[in-house]
Amino acid sequence: MIWLVAYGLVLLIYSVFSYSLTDPNLVLTSWSPYWQFQQWLWQAFFINRTWLTYIYVGLLALAFATYFGWLKSLKFQPMKLTLVKYLIILSPLLLSYNALSHDVFNYIFNAKMVRVYQVNPHVQVALDFPQDNWIRFMHNTHTPAPYGYGWTALSLLPSTLGGGKFLVTWEMFRLFSLLSLVLLYGTYILYQRITHQQVSGLTLAAVLLNPLLVIEVISNQHNDLWMMVPAMVSLIILRARKLSGWLIGLSALLLAISISTKLATALVIPLWLGLLAIRFVKLNKWPNLAELAATYWPLAASIVMFLPLLTLRSQQFHPWYLIWVMVWLPLFSRSQTQPGSVAKFLAAFQLVWRDVVLTLSVSSLLRYVPWLWAGGFEGEVLFQQKLVTWVPLIAGVIFLLWKYSRGTKFPH
Repeated sequence: MIWLVAYGLVLLIYSVFSYSLTDPNLVLTSWSPYWQFQQWLWQAFFINRTWLTYIYVGLLALAFATYFGWLKSLKFQPMKLTLVKYLIILSPLLLSYNALSHDVFNYIFNAKMVRVYQVNPHVQVALDFPQDNWIRFMHNTHTPAPYGYGWTALSLLPSTLGGGKFLVTWEMFRLFSLLSLVLLYGTYILYQRITHQQVSGLTLAAVLLNPLLVIEVISNQHNDLWMMVPAMVSLIILRARKLSGWLIGLSALLLAISISTKLATALVIPLWLGLLAIRFVKLNKWPNLAELAATYWPLAASIVMFLPLLTLRSQQFHPWYLIWVMVWLPLFSRSQTQPGSVAKFLAAFQLVWRDVVLTLSVSSLLRYVPWLWAGGFEGEVLFQQKLVTWVPLIAGVIFLLWKYSRGTKFPH
C-alpha cells in the first residue's frame, strides 16, 4: 500500500509542476495566490529549460519507480484494484495542467464552433474567428478538426456542461477524460463476464495505473480511449457464448462509432470479420485455427494497432498513441493448455510483447525530453526523440532475450 501512496504523491507533485508549462497567453484565474505562484513557475522553469527538463525526468523516474515497485509488491501481496481506489489514486491529476499537449484546446474550440458559431469545424478553422480570445493559446489554428464526426459529437457534451466559461469547460473535458478511464475499467469487467475468463490482476494494474496512460488521458486530456473502448467492446461482444443477431448489430455499431471518432481502428475490421467468421464457419481443414484465433485475438489487435505508430503521420510516434496498443494487454490469454508448437510460441510471444509495450511506455514519456530541452521542434529534436524512444526498447529486448536464453521462465 505504501507504494500506491507514494505513487499518488508523485502524481500530485507532477500536477503542481505541470503549471510550469502553462501557455503565457492563458490566464486560468486572476486569484492573487495562484497568479503569484504561476508567475514564479514561469520564471523558475518555463524560461529555464534546463531545470524544467531535469525536474520532468526526475518526476518521471519517481513515477515509474513507485509504479513498478507496486507491481512487484503485488506478486507477494495481491490486492484488488477497485474502482474507488483507482479514482482516489488518480484524483491528483484532476488538478493538473495539460503541460505536454495543446490538443484539448482544439477539442474545446471545435465544439464551440458547432455550439456558438454554428459552423462545421471539419470545414472551417479557428483562424476564421480572430475575435475569439480562446484561439490565443491554441496550436494548429489553421487546420480543420483532424478527428471524425463521432468525436465532434461526443465533445459537445462537456462543451455544453461548460456553459461557455473556459475554465469550467476545460475541467469538464478533464472529467470527460476521467470518464473514459472508468469505461476502460468497466470494459475489463465486461470481458470477464462475457467470456468467463479471468483477467490477470497484475497486468490489469500494470495498464490502468501506467504513468503514460494516466498522464496522457487525464492530465494531457487526449481522447484516444473514446476510440479504443468502443472498439474493444465491439470485439469482446463477438466472444459471447450465445451470439445473437442483435449482438452482432451492436458490435458493428460500436466499431463504427470507434472509427467515426478516430479512423485508426478501421485496422481491426479484418479482425472483427475473422472473429465473426469463426463463430459460423467450420474450419475442417484447420481444426486448431479457430481455437487459436479465439484465444489470441487480443494479441493480434494489439499488434495491428501498433502499426500506425510507425507512420510519418505519427512522427514515429506520438507517445499517447501507445494507448492503442496497451489497452489490450489485460485481455491476453492466461491459458497454457493448448497443444502444438504454434500455440506455445504465441503463448510465449504475447508475454514478451507485454514487456515490450511496458518498456515503450517508459521511453515514450521520455520522448518529451528533447522537446522540453529545446523548447520546440527545431534542429535535431525529432531525431533525438526517435533515439530516446527506440534505444531503450532495443536494449530491453536484448536483455529479455539474454535472460530467457539462460533458462529463465517466461513471466506470467
